[in-house]
Formats: sequence, C-alpha cells, structure tokens
Amino acid sequence: MSIKGYKCPSCGGNLVFNSDTQKLQCPSCGNEIEMDEIQKYAEVVESADEQEDTYEGDEGSQESPKEWEVKEVDGKIIYTCPACGGEVDADQTTAATKCPYCDSPLILPGQVSGEFRPDLIIPFQLDDKDAKEAYQKFCKGKRLLPKMFQSDQRLKEIKGIYVPFWLYSCKVEGTMTLDAQKKKTWSDGDYEYTQTDFYLLTRDGEVYFEHVPVDGSVEMDDSYMESIEPFEIDQAVPFQEGYLSGYEAMKYDQAKDECWDRAEKRIDKTFGGILYDSVETYKYSSVSSRGFTASYSNKTVKYALLPVWVLNVKYKDKMYHFAMNGQTGKMAGILPVDWKLFWKYTLGIFAGSSLIIYILMLIFLL
Repeated sequence: MSIKGYKCPSCGGNLVFNSDTQKLQCPSCGNEIEMDEIQKYAEVVESADEQEDTYEGDEGSQESPKEWEVKEVDGKIIYTCPACGGEVDADQTTAATKCPYCDSPLILPGQVSGEFRPDLIIPFQLDDKDAKEAYQKFCKGKRLLPKMFQSDQRLKEIKGIYVPFWLYSCKVEGTMTLDAQKKKTWSDGDYEYTQTDFYLLTRDGEVYFEHVPVDGSVEMDDSYMESIEPFEIDQAVPFQEGYLSGYEAMKYDQAKDECWDRAEKRIDKTFGGILYDSVETYKYSSVSSRGFTASYSNKTVKYALLPVWVLNVKYKDKMYHFAMNGQTGKMAGILPVDWKLFWKYTLGIFAGSSLIIYILMLIFLL
C-alpha cells in the first residue's frame, strides 16, 4: 500500500495542516506552504525521487531514504515509523493517521482515490486547544457533575478525525392530511352546551433539500454526529490530500445507498414539520396528523470528509466519549452524575418545600 507525506523544502521536517493559517506548516522551522501550491510541490518532489532514489551521506556513502515499513498482523496493517521506530496500527478504513510517539503524519493515497476520493472537504477550523476549551465549557455549570471529572489527568485522548459523510440533495413533493376540531361552549342559565366541529385538512408542498449529511462510518456514533451538526457546507473546498496531514481520516464503510434510508427519515421529519406548521393551529381546539406521503426526484449525492474532534475521558473505570464539530465548535457527549450530590439537592429541595408548606398552614390556621 502506497504511503505519502509532505516534507518541508527548507529543513526536511514533516508538513502538517494548520487550522489557524489554513496552510501546511513545518513545526520544526515554521515554514508555511499555501494549499494551492502543495500539489505542485509534491509533483516536483515525486519526479525528483523517481530520477534519483539515493543520496550522498556525510562520508560519501549512498543510503536509501527511510520510509514507513508495512506489515500485516492478524488482519491489521502495522506501519513502522521511519522517524522513531514506533508501530502504528491501522484498519481497512484508515485513510490518514500519525505516529502516536513522534506525531509523524501518515497518508494512504489509495484510501482516498478512485471511488473513495471525496468530492469535498471542510478543513479543520479549530485545533486541539479549542476542543479542550469547548469540553471544559460543556462541563461548566453542571451542578451534579463529579468534581474530579474535569481533571486533565482524566482526559485520556483527544484527536482530530476527518469523518466520511454522504451529502444528499433532492426535490421532495408531499401531502399531509390532518384531523382538526373546533369546540364552542356556552350556557343559557339552565344548561351548558358544547358544539364540536370536525375538519379534514390537507397540505401540499414541495421543498428542495441540499446537502443533508449522513455519516458513512460504522465506527462513528450516528447520534453524536447528528448532535454536532450543522456543518457549514458552503465553506467546503475541493478535496486535496494535504488537508489530511497531521490528522486522522477515515474512508466510508457504508455505501451511499445504505445510508439513504437515514437521510430519507431526516428529510421526511423536516418536511412533515414544515407542512404541519403551515396549519394555523391557533384557530382550532386540536390538530393531529392523519397521514403523510412524499416522493423524491432530482436526487444527487456527494462524498465529503468533515472535521470532528473526539475526546475520551476515563472516570471510575469507564470511558466517556465526546465529539466536537471541528468547524463550529459544537460539542456533544454524555456526562456522569454524582448521585450523592443529586440526593443532597433533592432532599434539600424537598425539605425546603415541606417547611414552606408547614409555615403556610400555621398562618392560615392561626
């Protein structure tokens, strides 16, 4: 399997994508290269490598440049880092990763080419410091959160991942039928009367949905991915491998046809809500949907890699997972509850309420 990396033309260090400057940057010397220029530079380097795959050492001897070594063990691909000798595990969906020991970036072009080449990518706009700050803000003010949960020592992992998404666009035409009632009540002094009028309402409409996202990875939790939406797709750019350098990336393992059902459910829910909201419900005593039908046309789909920060926090032998939108900073996750504090507050509220009731009873009885 071919392996790719981008080397700094000034010092030979590894170039990684910088979310602040939106450029490839060398952490060693600070050199920066525009994304529009990196492909031209890579082509020049590859051409030079083809012409001369050896170089002169200090003693005049010829040595081969160090490269990532690849082997397969128990169905997993193991890469040996040329910089530090560390081993990096990868599975069949890995498109980019980095050495956990020295942070050397690793890109697998074969995983993002051909049918697996994304149409679009939203580059990371926020870095790991932003993700950590968002996590701390997410925890702030949660009165029932265990005090030690936010300790830095409990944050076991934080990583930026380009997650594969399918973006569906289509025209939807639909009809909703609804039952409605109007009630009128009056009295003539002797009797009370209630008049109920029944209505059958219909609503027709058409809406064009653009870029409805559905993640195409089995590994990623669908509820988390939906919770950190929306992504601002209008800021997406044509895919280039350079954006992956320094981050992890996955290729899809759920095809676009498999994911359409999830997209259809999301579209139906939104479209149904639009039709229902078109009813002036305040004119009726009650309104309920009887049925909804929809048809789809002009369907198109694009494949995109979208930025997600994943944070894993260990507390009392349990791992808690959080996800943050790498473009907007929106965070999602489930926090633990300190049950001692819960019962303390609950009993305190109950005791306070009981005392108030007791005082009111004394006032009215005296």
